[in-house]
Amino acid sequence: MRESEERSREITTFLPAVIQEARKLSRGDAFTAEDLVQEGLIAALGAYGAYDPDRGSAEGFLRVCARNRMISYLRRTPRELPADDEALDSASAYHAEVPLEQIEMRDALLGLMEALSPFERSVLRAYLVCGGVSKAAVALRCDRKKADNALSRIRGKARRQCRPTEKGIIRV
Repeated sequence: MRESEERSREITTFLPAVIQEARKLSRGDAFTAEDLVQEGLIAALGAYGAYDPDRGSAEGFLRVCARNRMISYLRRTPRELPADDEALDSASAYHAEVPLEQIEMRDALLGLMEALSPFERSVLRAYLVCGGVSKAAVALRCDRKKADNALSRIRGKARRQCRPTEKGIIRV
């Protein structure tokens, strides 16, 4: 009984850190943040038994376990858009005004994204957000050469997947 009380106390003091991490990773989506908090707490509870005091603090260990579980959840769970009537009406109005070239471009980009591996997609996102290969590599905590190779593969896939023409983009 004493061990479970200690575990509950440790997890309770750890809860604010889980909530803070979930808010960062959810990018303002309250529903996703709630899901991430649950995932993080489940991971922390499951990992508590594997904690080794000789390797560092319990909070640091639990924080890493919770964050990794949250990231795994985000990777395996598709993002859903709100399905209220106003959002659907505005989406329909937007698509009615979009020129054919933009629709072809969007379809080509979606096809390209489907052809990329999960790592290539994450490198591309980091590259676009950070503005450079070195910054993207730092953000992803990977070697710069690995990120650069992924971008080279992305460029090759883009060339093979899409061919620009005078009237738009043709998917090959």
